Amino acid sequence: MIFFALVVALLAGVPGLDEAADRITHASVPWTLVAIALEALSCLGYVVLFGLVFARLGRSLSSRLSLAELAVNSVVSVSGLAGIALGAWVLRSKGVSVERIAKRSVLIFVLTSAVNVAAVVVIGVPMWLGLVPGSRDGLLTLLPAAAALATIVATLALAAWARRTAAAQHLRDGRAAVVLTAISGGVFDALALIRAHDWRLLGAVGYWLFDNLVLYACLAASGHAPSFWVVAMAYLVGMLANSVPVPGGFLAVEGGLVGMLLLFGVRPASTVIAGVLVYRAISLWLPAMIGSLAFLSLRREIGKPVALSR
Repeated sequence: MIFFALVVALLAGVPGLDEAADRITHASVPWTLVAIALEALSCLGYVVLFGLVFARLGRSLSSRLSLAELAVNSVVSVSGLAGIALGAWVLRSKGVSVERIAKRSVLIFVLTSAVNVAAVVVIGVPMWLGLVPGSRDGLLTLLPAAAALATIVATLALAAWARRTAAAQHLRDGRAAVVLTAISGGVFDALALIRAHDWRLLGAVGYWLFDNLVLYACLAASGHAPSFWVVAMAYLVGMLANSVPVPGGFLAVEGGLVGMLLLFGVRPASTVIAGVLVYRAISLWLPAMIGSLAFLSLRREIGKPVALSR
């Protein structure tokens, strides 16, 4: 309710946003229902990926824990790290080793981030070249793509350095050993999974893709949706605000998405604002409700040792 109260205050207090409020009121019901279904599929994608990374937990525990992580991520916006922290706490209470938790947590973070980073390159470069619809402004397309490539190279270099450092110093115990092993093991395990072509890796793609399509459907519900490529690129760059540690990323994420869509030429502004606000309501509340129910069923088992399957 706090989210909606703030949205109402925003719409009432900023000049020119009354049309956006009207578009929300008259949003297409079929498109809104499609958006809700797509958000559910995005959540399912994360459940599938989590089941791959934490396969030894068993399907029931991994499914509920992954949904609980999504609920936390919808409330505390720090690039998914809040959910990972919750998962680490639950698993530690159930007797899973710190080393395993750290390595698996890095692995799932790398896999989800890899899709976002790769998508910036896959979409940004063709858009700059004019091969897909959208802006040809290098600052909006080529620069993010170059930054994404640099991120990939830096991550691989960091993992290689962590592996060499751990081996050279013969670290076995202590926090430094855990951190270095988690970084190197998580990154290289991610590469091994990608090379293995496990179908459950599609969970990471679905987690990103369906959430993109939620934004597209919400824009369509509020008016005329732009090209999917424009929505996807604006989403990728605009969602960088998701790293801001504020409840639900409120205003930071909305502002980032609205700003990027406008920079990519999506008009009118009222449609953009309305679509983004509806998108955020769905992407916050649906995972929060589903994940809260999952956590309630999980809460009774916290502290009970878990038998890892083979």
